Amino acid sequence: MVNNFLFNSNKKYKDSSVKSQRQLRVGEELRHLISNALLRESFYDEYIKNNNITITEVNVSPDLKNAKVYVMPLGGENKLDVLNSLNKVSGKFKKIISNNISLRQTPKLVFKIDETFEYAKKINEILDKIKK
Repeated sequence: MVNNFLFNSNKKYKDSSVKSQRQLRVGEELRHLISNALLRESFYDEYIKNNNITITEVNVSPDLKNAKVYVMPLGGENKLDVLNSLNKVSGKFKKIISNNISLRQTPKLVFKIDETFEYAKKINEILDKIKK
């Protein structure tokens, strides 16, 4: 009987696609805090105030120093304007986070547009064409 196991004992880096429990937990907590801040806080910005913004996911780096916040305005309108406004006020989000979570360092937030909705729409269109 031949063992087909591949062991890599000299692996010095962690696979970036596998998130630790701490990364997942901190990411979810950040998502809730940012969502609540968007509902309750005033950012004095026209695009943030006039658009309903969904925070779909927060990916936190392994050292918890950086976080990518994926957002999508309702209906996909004014994406770039909303994204620019959120990145401008990321300092205020950082302050809100530091007041509500006890971490050694508050992560640097970078807002990005979530493209998964458009990707899912394209897949559905392709599947609908196949059905016909």
